[in-house]
Amino acid sequence: MAGTEPFPTDPINAFRGDYLDELHRQDEAFFSAEGESMGPWTVRLEEDGHALYRLWEGREHGDLPEAVFRFRDVALLFLAVWPTIGRDAVFQAGERSEQGFEVLGGPLTVGHLRSFSDELLHAAGVAGAIVRSPLALAALVEAAGPVVQEKVGQILARRLAAGLRDALP
Repeated sequence: MAGTEPFPTDPINAFRGDYLDELHRQDEAFFSAEGESMGPWTVRLEEDGHALYRLWEGREHGDLPEAVFRFRDVALLFLAVWPTIGRDAVFQAGERSEQGFEVLGGPLTVGHLRSFSDELLHAAGVAGAIVRSPLALAALVEAAGPVVQEKVGQILARRLAAGLRDALP
């Protein structure tokens, strides 16, 4: 398994050391947080568990994983949500009206909540980010396991066959 071979102590980098030293003395760019979390990510089986790396990283390059998990399905969940960290919120709360609290998706009112919930807006934003990323969505479905995947396939096939695309269960 990986993890037992000798690795360089520092990851290789195409930029010179003095340039990198100068970069470390500067303030972070506005989009750095999002760039740090975007990936794309991969899960690799290593001696100590399922390691989460950016696609171009690995111990063979001297990189340390961002996270290591005992179970692959847990690693896949983190792979799916990690790119949502550091991004602007997808949904925000708007004004309260007779219909409830406005849910804003950018400049548009996309719905209303009877009760205000920051946690719900955040969770819906994470879900929205996952469904916009084929890699994240595939990781989430894979993490669900074979039984759930089979059930999802049945639900989707039956809804499609019945013309229920716009009707929820």
